[in-house]
Amino acid sequence: MTVGTAFAVSSGSAPAVRVSAPRAEVQTAAAAGPGTVTPSSSESTVIAEAVRGSSLTAAVAPGNYQVVGTVLARSDQSWAWVELVPVVADVDRAEGVLHRGATGWELVQLGSYEVGCGLVPAGVAADLELECPGDEPGYDA
Repeated sequence: MTVGTAFAVSSGSAPAVRVSAPRAEVQTAAAAGPGTVTPSSSESTVIAEAVRGSSLTAAVAPGNYQVVGTVLARSDQSWAWVELVPVVADVDRAEGVLHRGATGWELVQLGSYEVGCGLVPAGVAADLELECPGDEPGYDA
């Protein structure tokens, strides 16, 4: 299931234009959460491959975005959060939540608004600092 305005792609026939993406800044910001664990390099690679192989990202060429900021929930490391940062002008930024089951990592939700809300356990949502309705008084999405 996708939520929000996720990973929009223009329908124009013009070739994609590459834009720079601040990868290091995004990774540092995402990895800073006290409720998260930074996965190993090999685990990050497997998670990125799951994102790129997902039906939720199939409409976007894998080279048109970077998977960055990968973190695992400290309370349940079978849940992960990633950011998809475009490297072309006609793709929007998105966030993804993945779950590791018996068959490996799966991108279970992709979007730019309330990603993971109502899907992940409450402790995982807190660890990953998901922005969900009802988290704070006066929340206005």
